[in-house]
Amino acid sequence: MIVLGINDGHNSSAALIIDGKLVCSIAEERLSRQKNHFGFPEKAIKCVLDFARISTSDIDRIAMSSKHFLPVYYYVSRNSNLSIKDYWKEQTDYWYPKLIENKNPKYLEALSHKVNKEDFPYDESLINGENDTEGMWKARVKHLSETLNVDSSIIAHQDHHKCHAYYGYMLSKDRDKPLLVYTMDGFGDGANGTVSVGNPGLQLEEISRSSNCNIGRMYRYATLLLGMRPAEHEYKLMGLAAYNSHKYGKDAYDIYAETLQVDGLGFKYNKKIKDHFFYFKDKLEGQRFDAIAYGIQKRCEEILTEWISNGIKKTGISNIIMSGGVAQNIKANKIISELKSLDSLFIPPGPGDESISVGAAYLEYIKNGYPIDKINSPSTGYLGPSYSEEHIKKVIDSSITKNFEIKKASDDQVAELLANGDVVARFGSGQMEFGARALGNRSILADPRRPDVIHHINKLVKMRDFWMPFAPSIISEREKDYIKNPKSIDSRFMAVGFDSTDLAKEHIPAGLHPFDRTARPQVVHKSDNPAYHSLIKAFEKITGVGALMNTSFNIHGEPIVGSPEDAVDTFKRCGLHHLLIGSWLISKKL
Repeated sequence: MIVLGINDGHNSSAALIIDGKLVCSIAEERLSRQKNHFGFPEKAIKCVLDFARISTSDIDRIAMSSKHFLPVYYYVSRNSNLSIKDYWKEQTDYWYPKLIENKNPKYLEALSHKVNKEDFPYDESLINGENDTEGMWKARVKHLSETLNVDSSIIAHQDHHKCHAYYGYMLSKDRDKPLLVYTMDGFGDGANGTVSVGNPGLQLEEISRSSNCNIGRMYRYATLLLGMRPAEHEYKLMGLAAYNSHKYGKDAYDIYAETLQVDGLGFKYNKKIKDHFFYFKDKLEGQRFDAIAYGIQKRCEEILTEWISNGIKKTGISNIIMSGGVAQNIKANKIISELKSLDSLFIPPGPGDESISVGAAYLEYIKNGYPIDKINSPSTGYLGPSYSEEHIKKVIDSSITKNFEIKKASDDQVAELLANGDVVARFGSGQMEFGARALGNRSILADPRRPDVIHHINKLVKMRDFWMPFAPSIISEREKDYIKNPKSIDSRFMAVGFDSTDLAKEHIPAGLHPFDRTARPQVVHKSDNPAYHSLIKAFEKITGVGALMNTSFNIHGEPIVGSPEDAVDTFKRCGLHHLLIGSWLISKKL
């Protein structure tokens, strides 16, 4: 049985499951080169089918995540196309009149300069007005059916939050235990927070669903208030929050704390507010930027820990899975992992909307009678396509000029470069990582002993905000040397923060948060990625340090590189001097 999963909304993606095995999944942005791609994932669909060497006629079922998408967001490609200025205009010209003044503005008039109906591929005759989600659903199905040349009868929709839940659940290695699955995000199909129980061999039983789990929405608009891009730059507030404290951030925290509250497994408001932007904009006027970051982050941690503690108390289940956009808050995940009542915590790679195509495909399998205990969970975060050495060599031969030096390089030679202070971009020949975190196969690597390398990388390629930390890739044999993880929380995907050890502060300072010295590590197991593990071992042999500093291989504002062509193009356009692509080392001649 072959099921194609599709997310054709925010962070669009495609996933392919064959006979219970997740074969390939990729976000459209990696191929379109448009960050946070919104809309039909044409290139991603072709990619997963090509990877499996099948055609559209081989597909048995197609599962689309989320039914209730607004047509207006497709007209403007909202999350991928709006600038910070556009988001402000959206608030002032659309949401303020609608929510505060009780008027009925038109979204497409408010953002008329962003509307390009020529790029709208859907049948407008099916859509009755800019908010007609039912008509938009019919148009989406028709477009998909015609584009792939498949009968519309094989196309089904799956609920947005069930997709989040099943993605986390099906990727968990602990489905032989009772599990408590939480989903949390901005909004999708009428909800933004759910709680489900998973028992061995059985489908999830949803025990709570809320449309008031608005911590993600509050965080999103705090991001915009600080002049950063919502639905993308929330991580910058998270990194900034550590630089303030309750002594100086209390006023901002109190403003957030007096509104949204946890109510058992649901949510309520102590102080009802009409919107989540202008209310806080007025209340926070005059507050320092880092105080606002502290306030929203502190409140996020409190809400999530209380909500999860309530679920553990109610069900007696202490093994937790988190999925959805808010599950990407690494600092909150650290606090959650330290709850005394919690035994285990799992956050899958890429828990945001890029992964709901995977959840949709799993749900379609289960709906069609496929036994849940016969579905194979992938053991790694490497879910994307791979490229052969032959393909890589063809790209090198066709695009590298005489201004570069090309040679086959051993792990020892690359490790020597890193140990001498050089920065190396790595494009591994294994499968590409899934989600927003680079896990070694699409990474920029450096010596973690050198804090000065952070500024070097920022100058060369990243232009990352000065307060933001980088992350360490630590071989599994050295995990206990560098991070404090008494509960053995799965830390392969840079999804959870941990306190660092004294040795870590000596060996990997460039991979720690500059202020609080915490780490969001990728623990590299040999079985997950033997080639990357071998490179870190070679570095350890030279330096005694069993880790590398790792950041994603992309130029600031662009998606992580997808193909060998992307890797070479990005390398040529940035200041990096070395690219390890497959087994080939390309160096710029100085």
